[in-house]
Amino acid sequence: MRLLQLVILAGLLAVAVHSHAEFTPEFATTEVLPENTGQQWFWIYGFRAPNMGDSRGFLMDENGHQLGQLNTGFWAKTLINAPKRNEIITLETYFSRGTRGDRTDLVVFYDARTLSPTREVIIPPKRMNAVRSRHLAVLSEDEKFLLVVNYTPAQSVTIVDLDAGAVVEEVETPGCSVLYAAGPRDYYAVCANGSFLQLKIDDAGRVVARRRSEPLFDAVGDFLTISGSRIGDTWFFVSRDNNIYGITMAGDDINLEGKWPLVTDSERDDGWMIAGMEHTAAHEASGRLYVLVQQGEPDSFEGPGSAVWVFDTSTMEKQQEIAMNEMTMSIAVSQGDKPQLYTLDFHIPLNTLATLWMVLTEGEDSIAPLLNQRANVYDAMHGEHLTSSDILPPGAVLGIKAW
Repeated sequence: MRLLQLVILAGLLAVAVHSHAEFTPEFATTEVLPENTGQQWFWIYGFRAPNMGDSRGFLMDENGHQLGQLNTGFWAKTLINAPKRNEIITLETYFSRGTRGDRTDLVVFYDARTLSPTREVIIPPKRMNAVRSRHLAVLSEDEKFLLVVNYTPAQSVTIVDLDAGAVVEEVETPGCSVLYAAGPRDYYAVCANGSFLQLKIDDAGRVVARRRSEPLFDAVGDFLTISGSRIGDTWFFVSRDNNIYGITMAGDDINLEGKWPLVTDSERDDGWMIAGMEHTAAHEASGRLYVLVQQGEPDSFEGPGSAVWVFDTSTMEKQQEIAMNEMTMSIAVSQGDKPQLYTLDFHIPLNTLATLWMVLTEGEDSIAPLLNQRANVYDAMHGEHLTSSDILPPGAVLGIKAW
């Protein structure tokens, strides 16, 4: 017996020595992304509902594979590309006790090649959080200033000098919120009565003029959704009653340039309407406006979309209908001569027959626990489906944008 024990011990020692000899320690390294020249990269970002304290930004390549990610704190819904600065800018919130305690709001800067945080600026702890997030902060054209929308519920705007890394000032915007750029130093906030409030800043970032326009839409009967898309000096919005508004914002001038129905009378009778969260996108060179739509009940205008309709903004006519492969919540379009349409979708990991069986036998709610998310990529000019992205980690995000 003793001999057997010695043999086993010798064998174990031999294995240990051999394993130790082959062990190679791993060290953390930082990967560097290739320069994004002509590549069709895109971001998926937002808080990962229902876990509001775990916000992420996922950088995807043109084939739908993940290149990297950002961890952006509590309820983070703003991610801005700053190519002149070679940075990614986010707005982030943290609490001293995780989900409670003292609140700190930050403007955080990430290196665009390594996705590593490089610096941050503390701002007043009142930045606005909302499910629709595209216009809660605006970067100036020269990328010197960032304007951040606040809501306490009093409305105001914090202006941050990005070069100095400091807050310039906070200005009140009573009754007006979200921001749209209108030139190098001009910005407009939409107001509760259908008007717009202009903020003009100087080269030091201080507001030197403010002016409120006449109402440009019916804020009760046909209010605008805030997901606007810009072509030149004109911002395009879709209203709750399914009309498209073209509002020109150029310096001191703001005018309603055009208004036309999103749907025909027959399409309205068939239940067609706007859909999703970030439901508009634009391709500037072609003047094409992309709108996410669905067939649904009157109060389901934020439900998943089943198609994207494409409009020529110069003629106000629909040019194309692109059927979605999955249930789409948000859309974005890249620029250039070969633009791509990006859609952020809910994916059901079942075939059509199995899905139908579950709905018929257990009801529509039985599908919800099975849903996961991914993006789909389409040719924005011809509507051809190009690829589907990797499945995202658990948790629903609602933001998507081109690099």
